[in-house]
Amino acid sequence: SGLVLYEVDSQGRRKDWEARPGGLATDLPMTVLVNQFSASGSEVLAGALQASRRAPLIGVKTFGKGSVNVIRPLSDGGGLYVTHARWYTPNGQLIEGKGLTPDTEVQLTPADRESGRDIQFQEARDVLLQQMAQTR
Repeated sequence: SGLVLYEVDSQGRRKDWEARPGGLATDLPMTVLVNQFSASGSEVLAGALQASRRAPLIGVKTFGKGSVNVIRPLSDGGGLYVTHARWYTPNGQLIEGKGLTPDTEVQLTPADRESGRDIQFQEARDVLLQQMAQTR
């Protein structure tokens, strides 16, 4: 339950987006893997989970695509892509152009990639296991 995000339009009007309470597995420990390709909707979800302390983010800073866009058709068949609002996390962090900073930063190196080691996944697993141990 609670605020998932809010958007502020070009006129400065704020619109809140609330979560619906309930659902499945709301008490299970959780981590979220993010990287430089995490953008838009995934940043909204990650930002809401991070801000509510529901799940820590593991990885590297996200892309920073937090704008609400519409396409306006033009008479010649083209279109004009217009940004009319920006998204903010529940604690007021602007997503657009900024991205989200993970709670635990873990950068994959070329050597990790070459060896097939996924140290970001390993860190997320370790954090998850710590959470599970604390709930016992």
